[in-house]
Amino acid sequence: MSSKEHREDKIVDLEKGDRWLDDYLPYQLYRVTNRLNVRLQGRMRALDINLSQWRILSVLHSSGTLSISGIVEQTLMEQPTVSRVVVQLEKDGMVERRVSSGDSRMIDITLTPKGAETFTSIRQSAYAHERIALEGLSDETLDLFRETLRRIESNIDIYD
Repeated sequence: MSSKEHREDKIVDLEKGDRWLDDYLPYQLYRVTNRLNVRLQGRMRALDINLSQWRILSVLHSSGTLSISGIVEQTLMEQPTVSRVVVQLEKDGMVERRVSSGDSRMIDITLTPKGAETFTSIRQSAYAHERIALEGLSDETLDLFRETLRRIESNIDIYD
């Protein structure tokens, strides 16, 4: 907990507000992520890709072949949404489904060369937007930030 006093016990001027979101980390993370995604959407739109499709292409490129449940776990998207998006990506030739070699009851999803090419063309823009957002931060600061985010996620997972 920071040394800043929580504002929940103070009387608030309802017309002026109490600016509580200025220090609320989940809201700050949401704003940063949303702003980066908005900047990236122009590049995605040019390739006829939406944010959900980008997330699935990204996870498959990062993790390799996954089941629908694996994609759900990695993207934090709802299963019906993942299934619908995978169907569209398959129609567009960016992923393919096949029976899992480990369990014939499971279906694996794999990027196709077209899906990998689409991902790669968007990734360059994603990296460019990341570089702009992180400009002026030292490698040490970024390493600490990434480690802090991993720790926060681990703390959240403990209570799930």
